[in-house]
Amino acid sequence: MYIIESPRLILRPPSQIDDLLIHNLHNDPFVVNTIRDGLNSTMEQSKAALLNFTNHWQHHRFGLWMVFVKDEGTARKFAGYSGLMCSGTYRPDNPDDLPGDPNYVEMITGLHLLASGRAIGVEAGMAVLKSSFEVLKKDKVTAFILPTNKRSLIKNKKIGFVYIGDIIHKNRTWSRFEVSALTALMADNVRVFSCKDPEMRSFGLGSRP
Repeated sequence: MYIIESPRLILRPPSQIDDLLIHNLHNDPFVVNTIRDGLNSTMEQSKAALLNFTNHWQHHRFGLWMVFVKDEGTARKFAGYSGLMCSGTYRPDNPDDLPGDPNYVEMITGLHLLASGRAIGVEAGMAVLKSSFEVLKKDKVTAFILPTNKRSLIKNKKIGFVYIGDIIHKNRTWSRFEVSALTALMADNVRVFSCKDPEMRSFGLGSRP
């Protein structure tokens, strides 16, 4: 497992102690209305989501990163999560719409309202794509976005995603986007650390699993 540092952000893998962070995020009205189909999360559901995140990391060695905004060099404010999932949250109802692809990964982002409008999603997305193509050696990354989620549409286009078409998932239409190493906007000033790297102790994250 590894941690990513960008100019304003620290991205680290989820930990078992993050259940309250996930719970508060999944009950942020902004998140509820944009990515959770208008449904609030119970604590049990939040813990189950966190378990899914940590299991994904253990099985695939990558997943969603918890995104923190740095304060004078130290990771302080939790902004949400951003990263990659193999299974895909919004797979189309008709599996033929996405042919089998062992290289298939989906970018998923969930940010608090307070993080919106500050280009945090763009910076986190650029860091995730750099990891996707330069560390994980993926060929492409997919994203599914509701057409009404204007912020995510703008953010994903800014970091290089290209519109492919629409799919139907649970009776809702989602816009499908893809990005490759050729079209991705990836920042050069991004550093990757092992979670046990002593240098990460300056961020209070050096001992995180």
